[in-house]
Amino acid sequence: MIALADIKVAGRSILLVAVIAVVGVLCVLLENSRADLAAVQSDNNVLRNDNSLQGQVIATQAFNFNLFNQVAEHTSSLNSLIDASTENTVIEYREILRREKTCNLPVPADVAGGLLEYTNSLRASAMHTDSGNADAAGSSSTSSSRLTYCQAVLWIKPLLAAIEKANNQLAGIREIERTRIGQTDAPFKR
Repeated sequence: MIALADIKVAGRSILLVAVIAVVGVLCVLLENSRADLAAVQSDNNVLRNDNSLQGQVIATQAFNFNLFNQVAEHTSSLNSLIDASTENTVIEYREILRREKTCNLPVPADVAGGLLEYTNSLRASAMHTDSGNADAAGSSSTSSSRLTYCQAVLWIKPLLAAIEKANNQLAGIREIERTRIGQTDAPFKR
């Protein structure tokens, strides 16, 4: 018959095998959890780097928007000053030309017609196409009055002012581009 001592030895052996099996299972689970932890930490680091880069992109965009607004405000201020100066100059020229006896002499028709054509082509190239307001037949009536020398003189200052305002806008665009190019790579350097 089986002795009590044999049962104790067998029980201890089974208990020892069970403990070893449990320890083995726990080791496997621990190793799997370490691998999962390493993967999660790696993903976490990637997300932190992505967030950092996104923060830099947002900061750069905010800087650019601010710069664009500042340049636009400065250009608008300059252009307002140009408009005021131009109006004063035109008023002054009108006073001077009012006393001129030759002021009402007409500009030769060929010259006036060429200026009108050039003006219309500039206007057409600057306007956005809108088929609802198209005048394809060119049936609009033209003024029967002729361009006088005084009118031509009065046009010069506003035309020069328009060129100066356009140059201010272009200078603003160039300034923005220089600034943007100068700081494009800076936030992304490592």
